[in-house]
Amino acid sequence: MKAKNLILASVATLFAGSVFAQTSSSIVFSGKTDTAYNGKMVILYNKITGDHDSTLVANGRFEMTVPYKEPSRYMFYSKYEVRKKGGYAPFGIIVTKPGTVQLNADMETFTNSTVPGNKENDLYLSFIKESAPAREQIIDKLSAKYGADFSKHLNQKDPLYGEVNQYYNDLNAEFNKGQVERLGLFIQLHPESFTALYLLNSMITVVPADKAQLYYNELVIAYKTTSYALNIQKSIDAKNITAIGKLAPDFEQPDTSGKMVKLSDFRGQYVLVDFWASWCIPCREENPNVVKAYSRFHKKGFTVLSVSLDQPGKKESWLNAIHHDQLTWTQVSDLKFWNNAVAKLYGIQAIPQNFLLDKEGKIIAVNIKGNDLQNKLLELFPQ
Repeated sequence: MKAKNLILASVATLFAGSVFAQTSSSIVFSGKTDTAYNGKMVILYNKITGDHDSTLVANGRFEMTVPYKEPSRYMFYSKYEVRKKGGYAPFGIIVTKPGTVQLNADMETFTNSTVPGNKENDLYLSFIKESAPAREQIIDKLSAKYGADFSKHLNQKDPLYGEVNQYYNDLNAEFNKGQVERLGLFIQLHPESFTALYLLNSMITVVPADKAQLYYNELVIAYKTTSYALNIQKSIDAKNITAIGKLAPDFEQPDTSGKMVKLSDFRGQYVLVDFWASWCIPCREENPNVVKAYSRFHKKGFTVLSVSLDQPGKKESWLNAIHHDQLTWTQVSDLKFWNNAVAKLYGIQAIPQNFLLDKEGKIIAVNIKGNDLQNKLLELFPQ
């Protein structure tokens, strides 16, 4: 009997420990707002951890609990704001450990909400706030050149569309360069923070491979087992194998009829490997520039191989976009969205993105668009 009691005691202790571990490994988001919003819904989601939840405000409060998996940023919005404004901008909260997170929620403009005592979140918001003036300068310069209401009437049929789009791309490229430098300084000041790693991951597409590796090396080891850190390293590896001067990795995917197509099939031509999708508005806006380049230089030895990141079950959308945008070159896709095998091989995390290859398949330009693409092709094919 004594032995049995010892076994039962051990089981009880183990069970109690399991319950404690489960409770202590949770994140409780405890929200407070005005009682005027009682009965209104708050939504939580996190695409990295896979969490999605919702709850209603009661007595000016709401609460949601999710399991703690790793440091991450959780997004919130209110259905009230969606109905009132016809849309929303999500509010993010960085969480680096289990426990209770207090949230003072602004149900009408959730981005005005606050999270008292969250150092990591404050670091993130300060970085974003300091970048706002430079972002606003882009709009100011566009407005100064094309009028304050240029965006209201601008569309692909507008004669100035190509010029405006090119000017925006030029301004945005300069903005990104500045942001990369700011990120480097931020990491030097806060190498121990998860926010530094989070920002590097979110900006990895515009950080050159050498700087990305340098920035990553400066971060402390504490967060380097997270999915964010693993993604950074994968992106750096992909940047290194797709850098200018490297032989583009070969791949094979089905075209619109199901026929398998290899990149190496196009040796002997200059090839633009173009990543896009029917759902991607910036991609669709860039397509006329690619059409122009293809029409002008195809007979001289230039072609395009487009890789679509369209979604499973959305082949018809992909085909309709090809027809509508008059994309007459070879199109391939495995219809796996961001899990497209070629996109993962090339480290694609944002589209549109492209790689220009020479006749031997060597990369000679990356992310070349608009007039820059036309000018580069003029260098290769003098008139």
